[in-house]
Amino acid sequence: MSHPVTFNDLPRGGEKFEPGKASKLTGLFGAAGVLGLIGSIFFFIKDTDAFAYSWLFAFFFCFTFVVGGLFWVLLHNASNSGWGIAVRRLFENLSNLILPLAIFAIPFLLPQVQEPLWEWMGHHREAAEHAHHDHTTVVEALHHMSVGDPDHGVEGNPHLHILVSKYGYLNITFWMVRFVLYFVILWHIARSLRSKSVQQEQDGDIKHTISARAFSCRWLLPFALSLTFAAVDWLMTLDYSWFSTMWGVYIFAGCAWSSMALMILVVTWLRGLGYMQKVVSMEHYHLMGKLLFAFTVFWAYIAFSQYFLIWYANITEETRFYLTRNTEGWRWVSIFIVVGHFIGPFVLLLSQPRKKNPAVVGLVCVWILFMHAVDIYWNIIPERGPSLDVGWWMPGAWVGDIVALVAIVGCMGWLFLRSLGRYSLYPWRDPRLLESINVVN
Repeated sequence: MSHPVTFNDLPRGGEKFEPGKASKLTGLFGAAGVLGLIGSIFFFIKDTDAFAYSWLFAFFFCFTFVVGGLFWVLLHNASNSGWGIAVRRLFENLSNLILPLAIFAIPFLLPQVQEPLWEWMGHHREAAEHAHHDHTTVVEALHHMSVGDPDHGVEGNPHLHILVSKYGYLNITFWMVRFVLYFVILWHIARSLRSKSVQQEQDGDIKHTISARAFSCRWLLPFALSLTFAAVDWLMTLDYSWFSTMWGVYIFAGCAWSSMALMILVVTWLRGLGYMQKVVSMEHYHLMGKLLFAFTVFWAYIAFSQYFLIWYANITEETRFYLTRNTEGWRWVSIFIVVGHFIGPFVLLLSQPRKKNPAVVGLVCVWILFMHAVDIYWNIIPERGPSLDVGWWMPGAWVGDIVALVAIVGCMGWLFLRSLGRYSLYPWRDPRLLESINVVN
């Protein structure tokens, strides 16, 4: 920019996205979503067990972007960030997809989808039947199932003793309550923050900025707990005997990393259509690139720390996670993640000129989105083999994985593009907008 931008340089009312400019892309996402849903219904009928893992992979992949977008909105408000105001509305639109995303989570409430994923639910339902027949509690029934009945030649399953100890948290009723609560909390945060931002466009009062800051500080903890326990409930308990105290932070790092990469691509695309030309500068690319670099390093630090601590402790219940992913074909995926998820982005994002070059950083972001998908896949799909007793790889199941991914990504992409036209692409009456526009690193 040759001179500082003033409010006179900006259109009154901000810049509203014209849906017609992206009709082809919107239609492409919509068509992909519809075809993917049709294909997913076919796979659900054909093999529900395999479908369950495909759907969880696709759902959680999209979940990380939505929650990551919400994190950046919370952080920008809570830290009183000035530079982030220019791109905050895009993150607000992304985070408000949490409610439609909840619709795609409905299959996880079906027992036929739950039991292939979370084997503990099958054991609990079996224990509930025994408890009803014997007039005992589910906990007592689980205990009997774990020790067996030697008098009648019934062998026990000692692994079920873990479920007896964890029953206070890991029971179906409480799981269902938490499942709903996660979406309610995240939706409330996302809706409230965008509402405050939009209200400011009516009167320009700074009180909305102050209110959003106070709200964000109060709700950072509920947000963190919701993300952490959702990751525990949906992913960690795929193997109910496994545990990691760093799991929530690991998932959070991936959420923040991938959502920032996605937003850089969205901003670049919008600028290519002629929007936000005076609002977003190369300084913003530099700042977003630095945050992308920071979370590249942070993810690697958490991932290595989790691996190192589990390897050093050498506890059977913990090491199984990495043993599964370091044998047969998954071993090569693990090596690929080390190189592609950390080393590659780390080297490419070191350079300041590359971070300020939209074309170069855009290519890096495309790679980051791909590696994030690989990471989520690597965390979920290896559990399908032991659970369904099909070896390390289930032939043909990858087709269902791709179809499910196309279904949810297509629908969510279609919704996101349509949401861009509802409000200005940036909070045009935010008192600190000019500070953001004219930011200099």
